[in-house]
Amino acid sequence: MSDQALRLDNEAHDANVVLTGGITSMEPHSWRTISRIVPSESERIAGALGSETIERASRCFRADGALIIEDIVDTAIITAARGAFDLAYSHYLDGSKHEDALTVGDRRFLITIRLEPPFDDPRLFANPYLLSVVSAALDNRFVLGAFGVVCSLASAPAQHKHDDGGSSLFPQSDLNKLLPAVAITVAIPLLEMNEVHGTTALWLGSHRSAVKEAAIEPLVREGSCMLWDFRLKHCGTANRSALPRPLLYLTYCRPWFVEYMNFNAKKNPKQKPLLATKTFLSSLPKQHQRLLRRAQEG
Repeated sequence: MSDQALRLDNEAHDANVVLTGGITSMEPHSWRTISRIVPSESERIAGALGSETIERASRCFRADGALIIEDIVDTAIITAARGAFDLAYSHYLDGSKHEDALTVGDRRFLITIRLEPPFDDPRLFANPYLLSVVSAALDNRFVLGAFGVVCSLASAPAQHKHDDGGSSLFPQSDLNKLLPAVAITVAIPLLEMNEVHGTTALWLGSHRSAVKEAAIEPLVREGSCMLWDFRLKHCGTANRSALPRPLLYLTYCRPWFVEYMNFNAKKNPKQKPLLATKTFLSSLPKQHQRLLRRAQEG
């Protein structure tokens, strides 16, 4: 897709038009839109994004600090993961404080998820479409730093505006705004992100400079994912439904980066960011073992 075609594609968002094999936008209520990658038929056959798509995605991610990749996880996996979360982790949603979970807002909790069925599926933690974009943003050297669910309960209000900790590297200077990404949050909805269940509001471009325009509140379907730079300002929107909204999140980061804002002994002394058994890790191919080398047994 040429740059001219990309501009025409972006201008088509008012009609909710999505073109495959490139990037499009679908945020009709905001003049600034989030770019969406839709793998083409040939890319789906190959099981990977092409180099031109990766390059265009990288440009959009650098400029906006966020990106959506459409339909890259089988919805059957998402359904199984939602059921497994409801079965194994529902006790975290009783409203009480847990030492191995973190309260991240009113009626909103961050819970570490063990890499066991169905969460041990590589299409979740090492999705090839996703990793090609992450690799380009992090210069081909990164690890998985955290794997869990942020769950907003029914009637949860909007979260406070924040970043995920990427602005803490050099807090007394503007150097953070000039640096390349050091960590990326990936959100895979286990229940569609929309205006009823809630979504994640994003202030596009806020990883680079202060922005004055309103946040966007994108719809993200089950099977798709949204990723953003750790420095990007964002917040969870209100859950207006009668259901908990579990959002699977993954943190990919450069090997030297440590997410100490959410995981430290004072906030949640028993919570670990990434949990997997040695038996599971030893069964993986070498590239996945390297990706998960920070995992702990818990």
